[in-house]
Amino acid sequence: MCSLSTGQCPNSSVSGYQFTSHYDCVNAGYAIAQKTFRNLKEFEEFEKDYINENKIVVKFECKEIGATT
Repeated sequence: MCSLSTGQCPNSSVSGYQFTSHYDCVNAGYAIAQKTFRNLKEFEEFEKDYINENKIVVKFECKEIGATT
């Protein structure tokens, strides 16, 4: 979760997902981000007013992991 108001992303985590292509990563990333955002209503601290005031977004990145030999 990130706040566009402050630029802070305090809840960053690294997932265990791995993909064979950038396309697959982006496609899954948007789907997971949408599901995560829609589920925020389950948490008291992420009420609609809080999300609007702090401009909360779900951020994801697709990073290539270098091969090790």
